[in-house]
Amino acid sequence: MADYAKLHVKGLFSKNSDYSDPKVSMAPAAYTLTPDEYIHTELQVDTSSGTTLTTSILSSATLLVVKNNDATNYVTATFRSAGNGTDNNIIRIAAGGLLAVSDYTVANNLLLVANSAACECEVFIVGT
Repeated sequence: MADYAKLHVKGLFSKNSDYSDPKVSMAPAAYTLTPDEYIHTELQVDTSSGTTLTTSILSSATLLVVKNNDATNYVTATFRSAGNGTDNNIIRIAAGGLLAVSDYTVANNLLLVANSAACECEVFIVGT
């Protein structure tokens, strides 16, 4: 007997604990491929050498979301997009900010580096 699972991704990020006045609301359209694996973690992101999240345990990724939970420090995310060759994407995520990309290469791990003090980040990666 086979096991089957279906994951519907819907997110809401707000400044308020009751989720009123949301900063980001996300409800993606139906996927061509149904996501069947994911990573959801909260990380302590360090300065200088940063913190690496191993993503090669997934077959592929259709969505990467990084939420910087720090109130004052930005975080730099380094990752690679499909079709981007050997060039890395380097994006700064502002304090309290959110990064969401639909094109992420899991073979190259996600590197997060905090600006001037360690930060807490929440990471969600959906794959097939």
